[in-house]
Amino acid sequence: MPSYTLVYFNGRGLAEVARLMFAASGTEYQDKRITKEDWAEFKSKTPTGQLPILKIDDSDVIFQSSAIYRYLARELGFYGSNNLEAAGIDGICECWRDVLEAVFKFMREEDSELKEKLKTVAVTKIIPGLLTLLQARLEVNNQGKGFFVGDKLSLADIVSYHCLSAVCNRFPGLTDQFPVLQAFVDRVGNIPEIKSWVETRPQTEF
Repeated sequence: MPSYTLVYFNGRGLAEVARLMFAASGTEYQDKRITKEDWAEFKSKTPTGQLPILKIDDSDVIFQSSAIYRYLARELGFYGSNNLEAAGIDGICECWRDVLEAVFKFMREEDSELKEKLKTVAVTKIIPGLLTLLQARLEVNNQGKGFFVGDKLSLADIVSYHCLSAVCNRFPGLTDQFPVLQAFVDRVGNIPEIKSWVETRPQTEF
């Protein structure tokens, strides 16, 4: 088993999916968190001037969060049982990109009036639209009582659990009309390894 070092800021953000996979698989790794004070110096040491990065055996480096997720999913057994399942997993993960882009768009907007308009569109249209789609997809597989793809935990489930948890925390009540998705979050969150990580991980702002 190679040694892994995951490098990110002191937050969940774009590294938490990788951390959840490490936790769910029982894989040891170094969770290196860069402070704001150290970032200016450390930035030049990264391939693209961005985080997260994943170091493997202190020699190879994988950059860009999606590349890290897919690499770990393949290595740790969260990428389905065949290419068709892998494609289904990719499809679910890509759906969440639309939501994240909408949320980041209004969060980064400095004009207060435009910020509120973008938030309204995200909360009333984009996010509910995606949740409707995802709940329907979940119900296709084992009537929504298991996982998004196949019969075991995958990257699609971990990404969805992480994103849905974030949506629930940031927009209370938004998922009330999606009981199948709420049950899914509870189900994945009660997997012992994931539950243990979530209960003991550092408490951060993002």
